[in-house]
Amino acid sequence: MADNKDYAEEVVDDNYDPEAEVTGDFKPVQELKDVAIVTGEEDEEVVDKFRTKLYRWRDEQFKERGAGDLKFLKHKQTQKIRILMRQDKTHKIVANFNISHKDPLCKLLPLKTNDKSWIWSCYDFSDCELLLEKLCGRFISAEEFNRFQKVFEESRAHNASLVSEKKEEEPKKEEEPKKEEAKSE
Repeated sequence: MADNKDYAEEVVDDNYDPEAEVTGDFKPVQELKDVAIVTGEEDEEVVDKFRTKLYRWRDEQFKERGAGDLKFLKHKQTQKIRILMRQDKTHKIVANFNISHKDPLCKLLPLKTNDKSWIWSCYDFSDCELLLEKLCGRFISAEEFNRFQKVFEESRAHNASLVSEKKEEEPKKEEEPKKEEAKSE
């Protein structure tokens, strides 16, 4: 018992002030350099952003994929729009796909059991492998639900117009060399 009493008493000198702030000069053992983080979003601009909880169809039910900001990103050069979503805390990519204009891909259908959720199918590349996925997005309000539909449909139409413009340009490019060949003969 006498030993425990010795440990309980702290030995301090006359200048000890328990209220005094401890100041120390702590220097890191090793200096770390600033590293530029490349996210893959540098050549894109955010068209719109939605607070969403995303689900993926697995084993005959929707399983939660993550919650975060679902972003519509438009590439500065190609002008194509894609969707990218990262989990809040880990920043892991949970959705990464181009908005396709081909049916039945990226065709929005309302979830029958929830009035703030959309279902769609797409070729998702979030797991570093291109897979056909059935996804469900749940939104925070009916207004966000309706706004998402508007932006999604506009993006789908925009990407479709890019494909049709490209198809119109290809025959013109093929005709020009044929005209030049005919002139040279």
